[in-house]
Amino acid sequence: MAGQNSFKLAKATLIWATALACIAPCVAKDDDFIMDTDGIGKSNNGVVTSDQFLELGVPTANALRMEGEQSMRIGNLDRALTVLQRSVELAPGDIDGRIMYAEALEKRLLKQKRRDPKLYNFVVKQWLYVAKKAEFVDQQMQGASHLQGLTGTRPGRWEKEKKFLSRVLIPEDSKVKIGGTPAPAKKKDEDM
Repeated sequence: MAGQNSFKLAKATLIWATALACIAPCVAKDDDFIMDTDGIGKSNNGVVTSDQFLELGVPTANALRMEGEQSMRIGNLDRALTVLQRSVELAPGDIDGRIMYAEALEKRLLKQKRRDPKLYNFVVKQWLYVAKKAEFVDQQMQGASHLQGLTGTRPGRWEKEKKFLSRVLIPEDSKVKIGGTPAPAKKKDEDM
């Protein structure tokens, strides 16, 4: 019992020491606070961003997803991809995070002049995951519509993921064509 109480006391002391270590840098003279907030509103066109989620130690997937969404809104696509990837790693089954990640990846793909086939294939896989694994119909439809836009086709209702991917993924050395390849034109001889 005494050992258990000393463990609790040591744990409480460690927690307080950690909290004080975090608070101590913030305790300063009033003049220092004026200097800290002087730049707010003057940079980023008045948008105050919170880039501290990754620095807080143990961010949650939801916090990272919100940070990624904010970064996408202000046009910082690289930052959005970083935090959204981490969000998906922390919670792979979170469809909302996966949708945000797929949207960011798709934006990166569409901005490229010479589109990367590896990135194209990765984006297709992300949207397929959303289309097949989402719990809600609106999310499934969102995934399917993005697949339609990227590949020119949707997965069949009972089509397995592997079969769909074999139809739509492209070799890594080929040119990416958004919207898929059009069906070959019929010859006039065949029409008669």
